[in-house]
Amino acid sequence: MKKKYLQEEKHINIYCDESNHTNKDADFMVIGALSYPRVKKARIVKEIHLIKKHFSIGPEFGWKTLSPNKKEFYRALINLFKKESDMRFRCIVVNRSSLDHEQYNYGDEELGFYKLYYQLLIHWLKPGNAYHIYLDWQQNKIQNRFVELRDILRKKLADEAKIICLEPVHSQNLPLIQLTDLFIGAVGYKWNKRNTSKTKLDFCESLAKSSGLSSLNNSTGPNFEKFNIFHFMGR
Repeated sequence: MKKKYLQEEKHINIYCDESNHTNKDADFMVIGALSYPRVKKARIVKEIHLIKKHFSIGPEFGWKTLSPNKKEFYRALINLFKKESDMRFRCIVVNRSSLDHEQYNYGDEELGFYKLYYQLLIHWLKPGNAYHIYLDWQQNKIQNRFVELRDILRKKLADEAKIICLEPVHSQNLPLIQLTDLFIGAVGYKWNKRNTSKTKLDFCESLAKSSGLSSLNNSTGPNFEKFNIFHFMGR
């Protein structure tokens, strides 16, 4: 028999993306996710499109397109994130050199990567909720990686939280994945000690301040639900 609270489940959309997991010049990789109630999705997407229209922004935005002439647009996105109490972000930061794929992943770096996705999600999905999870599409050597991740999460969370779907999508069609890309880019910028762009440094500082953090380059405790940074030190 399923637990009673699943009868009144809350449907949540989760939008995931990664940064630097194949970049040999970066010490730290970041995998992040943005969560938002599914019932409010249409409204928030419309609001983002209105902000883009106001600042004459093209179809896609993200960390790489953050530039001085667009800083007010990106500041508006920070304000939007702060205003939306139901919108939350979590990321896992990993020192790439600490990952021993030979010993723990049968030499399969791709398997190790999806194990990190599991670590990101398994400690975030709450009992009683139903989740629709969207990962930014990428080419995998093994085609069923997304299915494996979905099935493992379903098995682990059986009778606690539901995984309605876990599927790859293209970021150019989803502004909430683009927002995830923006946030993981900021976290990665600080953890990798980049400092070549004053605009990006200012954005990082503003994002941290609006989220109640002193900086983006520190791990937060589990009670930081609005903007959570988890420094994964496993292998």
